[in-house]
Amino acid sequence: MTARLDADEPAGFAIVDTVTFDPGPALRAIAMELPDALYAVEDLGVGFRVSDLFPTGELSGEMDVVGFDELAATPATRVVIRAPGASPDEFHALVERVGLHEVEYAVGWTAWLDLTPGGVSKASALEEVRRRLGVEPFATLAIGDGGNDLQMLEWAARGVAMGHASERVRAVADEVTGTIDDDGALTILRGLLV
Repeated sequence: MTARLDADEPAGFAIVDTVTFDPGPALRAIAMELPDALYAVEDLGVGFRVSDLFPTGELSGEMDVVGFDELAATPATRVVIRAPGASPDEFHALVERVGLHEVEYAVGWTAWLDLTPGGVSKASALEEVRRRLGVEPFATLAIGDGGNDLQMLEWAARGVAMGHASERVRAVADEVTGTIDDDGALTILRGLLV
């Protein structure tokens, strides 16, 4: 999903582009391996349809608990899978075992897996925005800290990893800034104003 900030819109933004996929095959394959995991399908502009409530603060917006079959049948822009008992390494192994094709995936630094439509990432969305706005490739900057930021950091002319990011994320970045607690992103943004 790509949104444009707009104070005249009731939510403060307008959705300008969405790409969806059929999450059913991936959800069913993962559920066979992780039957007790929490599953969420993004409900654009509202929140998430979920298999059960996620811990407070982990998802933004409203959570609507629905049956697994309804989740699997809902066209999705993003699917979140959370398995508190699994490690990121176990998620990587799971993805290899079930062979998630037709989707992009990113494993978080916790027991978290994001699925998005194949070929769609933060990098592909930012490339569309860059072209639409006429920004030169050399003038792009991205700041990230998670597995779902890897492609974005590689895409940007200046990819900055947050100090608390995993070694894998820091390795693809051009530079590393401070952590959230150190206001690392603010340091980078202030540097643009000089």
